[in-house]
Amino acid sequence: MHDQPASQDFADDDTPQESAEFAELLAASEASRPDPKPGDRVTGTVVQITATEVFVDVGARHELPMSLDDFRGPDGALLCQEGQSVSAYVIKTTDGLGLAKTVHPGDAGKRALQALQAAQAANAPVEGKITSTNKGGFTVDLGGQRGFCPFSQMDLRRIQDPEPFVGTSQRFLILEISADGRNIVLSRRALLQREREEKAASIRQSLAVGAIFTGQVTRLMPYGAFVDIGGVEGLVHISQICHQRISDPAEILREGQEVRVEVVEIQHPGENRRERVSLSMKSLATDPWPAEAAAIPVGQDTQGTITRLVDFGAFVLLKQGIEGLVHISELADRRLVHPREVVKEGDEITVRVLEIDPHRRRISLSRRQAGDYAGD
Repeated sequence: MHDQPASQDFADDDTPQESAEFAELLAASEASRPDPKPGDRVTGTVVQITATEVFVDVGARHELPMSLDDFRGPDGALLCQEGQSVSAYVIKTTDGLGLAKTVHPGDAGKRALQALQAAQAANAPVEGKITSTNKGGFTVDLGGQRGFCPFSQMDLRRIQDPEPFVGTSQRFLILEISADGRNIVLSRRALLQREREEKAASIRQSLAVGAIFTGQVTRLMPYGAFVDIGGVEGLVHISQICHQRISDPAEILREGQEVRVEVVEIQHPGENRRERVSLSMKSLATDPWPAEAAAIPVGQDTQGTITRLVDFGAFVLLKQGIEGLVHISELADRRLVHPREVVKEGDEITVRVLEIDPHRRRISLSRRQAGDYAGD
């Protein structure tokens, strides 16, 4: 007897029926993985690098190609390796679908127009240089094609001065484009809004009471400051800006300032206009009251500034974040109807410290008992 060939030890393990079933399952699995649509923003992994293209696995039935130029640095060096994570826009190509980080129109003429038309179809951003302004907006050079961006479409908020944008390169979405390319309407605002919504979706996954974020002050209002924490805008009420009492957020903050905030309340998350996120800067700041109040000597005179007048007395700022109250009966030797009869906001006065209550955070003061009081 002769031994069976070694090559048959495993070759016959699968029957033709099992192989057919496996092929059917594989085909069904691939069919259930739909290709993304042009304009979708996708994230995938680099699986192959060729001389001209990079192939990225984005979870579709096939890897999608991306130009090698999208991975070159300013010096021309290739900044790409297999296994790298990549985010890009799906675009239509002559062979099907592909990927692009940003559409660059390139040379003037027909090639530039075709690139712009492809960008509009894919809802992908294009890059252009702002060359001038006119009555309605900005003139934009798109690689030889001229585009127009209305003032209202340049930013998320109304721009006060358009001149700083002139001479800069910006990214836009194409709202309209005529067949001959003579009428191209652009929007930077639409792109910023889309990117903002993408960031917001990510931020909302970690949005919870007690979460801490670094954000940017976007608007100052009499009642507080709005802060963008990454596509989600929350309100820091004036009482939550700092430990000291302030009458206007502008005393402490400015638009564009970077601040650390803590989430203190969330209402209707993700429900567009109904969403309310309350933030606090105060909760993350050191409270100066205990240490500063303890350093104020009871029974002695000290200087302060009147910050507010109320029917029952005057509040006096003794130190940063530390206020005391002069009751109306301690303002003068005579009976007063209102504190304004003897003092006004902003007055520098000498007061005697009568009592400090650390638990109730109250300091009682007297103007008429101070050593330099001369009567009214």
